[in-house]
Amino acid sequence: MSHKTKTFKIVGVILILVGLAACGSPTPTSAPTADLNPLRTQVASTVLAQVTRDLALTPSITPIPSHTPTSIPLPTQTQAPTVTPDLTLATTPGITTTVAASATPTGTVNLAQWVSQTIADDTVFTPGEAFTLIWRLRNVGTSTWTPAYVLRFFSGNAFGAPTEIALSEEVLPGETIDITLEMKAPAQPGDYRTDWVLSSEDRSNFKEPVFLKITVAVPVTPTRTPTAVPATPTATP
Repeated sequence: MSHKTKTFKIVGVILILVGLAACGSPTPTSAPTADLNPLRTQVASTVLAQVTRDLALTPSITPIPSHTPTSIPLPTQTQAPTVTPDLTLATTPGITTTVAASATPTGTVNLAQWVSQTIADDTVFTPGEAFTLIWRLRNVGTSTWTPAYVLRFFSGNAFGAPTEIALSEEVLPGETIDITLEMKAPAQPGDYRTDWVLSSEDRSNFKEPVFLKITVAVPVTPTRTPTAVPATPTATP
């Protein structure tokens, strides 16, 4: 039994005794009636003090805080950036082309690569000498060259060739084409250069020109050296 319950029982017994005392046998009317109010006040004060002391001695129950689990955020995985290298095509005497490596090309790109030519650079011609130049070019872009594309004169000396040469066939990416030009060396001796560039059907030039360098020189005519004729001896009579 707890201390608090015992205290309440004692208080209940005291109150019952007080009630019995108040309801006792009647006294003669001639005798004066005792005033029980001070006794009741004293008993009530004593009981109240006892209850207050007992409550003060009774330990209070401290609630235990509930544990709330804290969620730990998962680490975020950061994807390493992908480095896309540049693919540089082999350097050739006529052209150097750099193509960015891409799995999905955006739009069409016009790119040409020089492959070969029939006339070597610095070839010597006589003034006005005719020759045939054939350039072989490869389509290294993403567009298809159509017969509407042309090889057009860009700078230098055209060597008597038409300023625009239409392609003779369709050229898909990765394929090559031979473009033939009939030319003639200038009449004056010297060093000359001709630059040409492919152009799309709307006459937008490619970034990769091709060129040829030649030298015009007058051939040296060998000088004839006179041959000495031996003298014929004269007979003396």
